[in-house]
Amino acid sequence: MRGETRKPVPGRRGTAVLAVVILVAVLAVGCRGADEKRADDGSSSGACDLHHVTEQIDDHRGIADWAYPGEPFDAKKAAGKTIFTIQENSTNPFTSTIVAGMKDVAGLIGIQLVDYPNQGQRTQWIQGIQQAISQKVGVIVLLGGTIGPIYFREQAAAANRAGIPIVTVVDRDLTQEAEQGTAARVGQPYAEAARLDADWIIKQTQCRANVLVLTSNELIAGDINSKAAQNEFDRYCGEGCTTRFVNIPLSEWATKIGTTTQTEVTSNPALNYVFPLYDAMAQFAVPAIQLGGGITRVKVATFNGTPGILRMIQTGDTVEMIVGENEAHLGYAAMDQAMRLMSGVDPLGSGDYGIPLRIFDDSNVAETGIPPEYGVGYGRQWRDGFLKAWGLSG
Repeated sequence: MRGETRKPVPGRRGTAVLAVVILVAVLAVGCRGADEKRADDGSSSGACDLHHVTEQIDDHRGIADWAYPGEPFDAKKAAGKTIFTIQENSTNPFTSTIVAGMKDVAGLIGIQLVDYPNQGQRTQWIQGIQQAISQKVGVIVLLGGTIGPIYFREQAAAANRAGIPIVTVVDRDLTQEAEQGTAARVGQPYAEAARLDADWIIKQTQCRANVLVLTSNELIAGDINSKAAQNEFDRYCGEGCTTRFVNIPLSEWATKIGTTTQTEVTSNPALNYVFPLYDAMAQFAVPAIQLGGGITRVKVATFNGTPGILRMIQTGDTVEMIVGENEAHLGYAAMDQAMRLMSGVDPLGSGDYGIPLRIFDDSNVAETGIPPEYGVGYGRQWRDGFLKAWGLSG
């Protein structure tokens, strides 16, 4: 990641002085812990820091505590109303699993949920918005990192004039502002997840990572997770790590992820990890690793935790780790915002539902079910907390 800096070779007369300087420097470094390898301004020296990355991984192995972040309300006031969902692409297993969680809640409350089918084309999203307006639904929920009012401002304004609020789900990182034209949102910890994946790779390779990072910077959040991953490698992996970032738009995943991955596997014998920013990309990367002859040396670490990709950990050795988030939890959070709006209750302004990230590997992936199921592997505290806040029992 950094070019070599050539230094002049000292002459004989400076050898003794140089030896003293080196000895002092070595002793100084040896007296510092890994966490003390940073400059006074908080920046990092960029040295290999296995202590830091191991600590981050250990902190995310178990089931995290969770508490409902808002004030309770009577969700039954939303019964009989309609929520209209539009996924960024109906074939995306990640957003489809979020919708499945929403349907669970809709059944409990007595809400009609209409999921608009599409293949990820913006013209289809516009048609969906228009259909929702004509049906006079209660709320429109947009699901995915690439779909939002930014691409159909006129239609979003028309929905607003019709009194139909728009809720976005995982379109932006929690550190970013909500999109204009939205009434509420469920934010996403994109950057945090990317750092955890980088931490895993750094630890597993002992700061000798050679990584192909597959990105999709068309997200409305931009390349915030790409930058977070690169920054983590820069800060904690030291000079022994190499990264190559390749951006592949969502519409080209099926055609380009495989060829990009296979080419890198065959042309780069030092490659030891493929890091797709989203686990749905792994379905195209894993076969390419096999075809490229990298099955014994190249592993995959990724993010989201959709059941089908978690299953790859259980049945094979290529997908080694996933930073999982509870997609059912995201679905409940989306319903919470929508039901608040339909019940006349203020939405959660921050859009931060404190959805925990959990690292899954061979040691704990069985906790997600065999085969994995959505919403499993994260305990029951999150679900019980929502139901209590809504005035329901489990």
